[in-house]
Amino acid sequence: MVVVNSSPIIAFGKIGRLEILSKLFSNIHISEQVYKEIIFKPNYAETIAVKKAVEEDNWVKVHKSREVTNLLGVGESSSLGLALKLKQPLIIDDKKAVFIANTLGIECHGTLYVILLALKKKIIMNKKEAIDVVNHLISNKLYLSSDVLSEFYAMLEKIKV
Repeated sequence: MVVVNSSPIIAFGKIGRLEILSKLFSNIHISEQVYKEIIFKPNYAETIAVKKAVEEDNWVKVHKSREVTNLLGVGESSSLGLALKLKQPLIIDDKKAVFIANTLGIECHGTLYVILLALKKKIIMNKKEAIDVVNHLISNKLYLSSDVLSEFYAMLEKIKV
């Protein structure tokens, strides 16, 4: 079980790879605020995929959650609140949110962690596919700093496939 903020869901939904999250975690949990952020644009691929995951496939669970800080956006703050409430790890990319989560004792990982984990569990079959997924995410406007990408490639090299 894991709590996921909007950016990883939107990123995987945009590239048609939301199944990576479902195969890794079987159920993910999001706050109502995050759900509203995602479905705001009704004809987008990620909106359609997430609505299906919530309403039909039932592997994305939507929860009421309080916002724990006004230093972040509503989605990030409510994701932190949900992770605290459920006592579960959080998948989130926002650096400030990760810093706050760490101070609150919440285990945090980002989108690239999900890709590395999927490779280790053979949901992503090889390193080339992992790199292709990252490149597809970047080409669909997921911002990744050069430091984060460097760390990803260093970790990728260490994985035995």
